[in-house]
Amino acid sequence: MLKTDYKEDVFEGNRKYKLISNQDGTTEIVDETAYTQEGDPFGANDINATNAAINRQEHVTLLTLKAAEWTGSAAPYSQTVAVDGVTAEDNPILVSALEDGADLAAQKAYNKAFGILATGTGTTADGSVTFKVYKQPTTDITVGLKGV
Repeated sequence: MLKTDYKEDVFEGNRKYKLISNQDGTTEIVDETAYTQEGDPFGANDINATNAAINRQEHVTLLTLKAAEWTGSAAPYSQTVAVDGVTAEDNPILVSALEDGADLAAQKAYNKAFGILATGTGTTADGSVTFKVYKQPTTDITVGLKGV
């Protein structure tokens, strides 16, 4: 989770600095401002975490749901798939992974299976996603999870 409660420095007037001459010929700058509230630092770790979170939202992880691996003797049927990087708090978006140039028969089979998945549900856990459907797809289907 990204930090969302950064605070600004609060002080009256202008910032105050003292210059101190060191024996090696360098000068040190010391902040002498009287703060009523000291703000939070924002550094490389913060921006790296922010950028990683933004990049993750655009990333699509592909996974294959096997027709033979749906479990349950009655609806809803379920299938749990290992997904690297997913957490229980994630809420990825299911997206089509139909290959460009697929022939008409492949498109029809894919769209039928994807339609079944899109009306089902997916539940995330740390390292896996469980899909539940009310009708079992009859073909293997590769789908994408956006935001993982």
